[in-house]
Amino acid sequence: MTALLAGSLAALAVASSVSACTSGTQTQPAPYVPPTIKTFAAPFEGKPHLAPPDMTDDGPGSLVSVEPISSGAELLDEDGATYMRVVYRSTSGIDGTPTEVSAAIAIPAGTPPPGGWPVIGFGQGTKGVLYKCASSLFPNLPKQAWSIAQFIKNGYAVAASDFQGSGVKGYSHPFLDAKTYGYNVIDSVRAARRVGADISDKWMSYGHSAGGLAVWGAAEVEPEYGQGLDLLGTISMAPAADISELADAAWNGTLTNAQRVTLVYALQSLSWFEPEMNLDDFRSGVTAENWDLILNCIPTDFDEVARVWETMVNEDLKPRTYENVEWLRERLASRAIPNMRRIDTPTVVAYGTDDELYNQEWFERALSRACALGSNLEIKKEPGKGHADLDQAFVMGWLNDRLAGVPAPPSNCAEWEERELLK
Repeated sequence: MTALLAGSLAALAVASSVSACTSGTQTQPAPYVPPTIKTFAAPFEGKPHLAPPDMTDDGPGSLVSVEPISSGAELLDEDGATYMRVVYRSTSGIDGTPTEVSAAIAIPAGTPPPGGWPVIGFGQGTKGVLYKCASSLFPNLPKQAWSIAQFIKNGYAVAASDFQGSGVKGYSHPFLDAKTYGYNVIDSVRAARRVGADISDKWMSYGHSAGGLAVWGAAEVEPEYGQGLDLLGTISMAPAADISELADAAWNGTLTNAQRVTLVYALQSLSWFEPEMNLDDFRSGVTAENWDLILNCIPTDFDEVARVWETMVNEDLKPRTYENVEWLRERLASRAIPNMRRIDTPTVVAYGTDDELYNQEWFERALSRACALGSNLEIKKEPGKGHADLDQAFVMGWLNDRLAGVPAPPSNCAEWEERELLK
């Protein structure tokens, strides 16, 4: 999710006139057919002046379409950057099939440094699992504009994927699938290098919550999937690393309000990819009656959605049988990280002990698995902090150091594990 879903569960108040909410009976996407049009010159204005986009191939990260994002927010107007919405090709982490994904791309004003603008692969937080939830469909990039602007002002181009199923019709969203999200992040950086700006092959990533999972997932798959790019480092804040224990919390009646909404998103997503699943084995009561309204991301009537969120109770999300619990736990674990891959590039993972979305114990078990694999992690544990209030002061300095070639702090996995064992 994001510095939002704890916050966004009480603050998603952005009007949407882009698309009607799809229902729980969404069909699977049609077979992929590559577009035949290979040239497109976007009418960009202002600074920087961009060459026509490169639309000459159809591999991962290649462009399907490019269009300028008209300024619709003060933050987008004040940094002088060029913002665009792109649709690019990527890969499903579920079954390896080709997909099309949208993203917002931002290019700084002014003269790029030698070698081109370095890129931030920006992991967005959750705003829902429906087509209309994509930030790039809105001219003010809701809930993302401020963060993107900070990177722009520090001389980074930004690629902010909406992730599969959000922003491009015909695809279902694999909620919190680390591999799909990771592929989408990497391919968004490839797409940024094709929009006609002077863009470096050097990139770093930053993400929070679902976005934290996305950039962690990108670091895991980068050795096999990221050829042609040079990943220098990753910052993963409060990542939704492994939510498989939501299945047990649903059975035991211990879900928090934020976790109930998260589980609704997860169940809806699984129903699109698991044809044998019966959603009614996992939902009942007010939650089942208002399912489509609960899913209504970036809603036109936030007050009504928030009221329904508050009426949800744990009994509504208790699986009918313990076999359902085991099935759900297994499916959620298959989308989680770590996924038996060691990360060698410098990676910061930060979390708070009072996170109401992702329990400390769940998260620390995921960290222990990552450390056991030998991953190069700098773990930042913040006692008393929650999901949305982690310390961000180190972020820009850490990224700038990696870009400058300053050696990253060594992994502190061993020290972290020793402290946890002594508790």
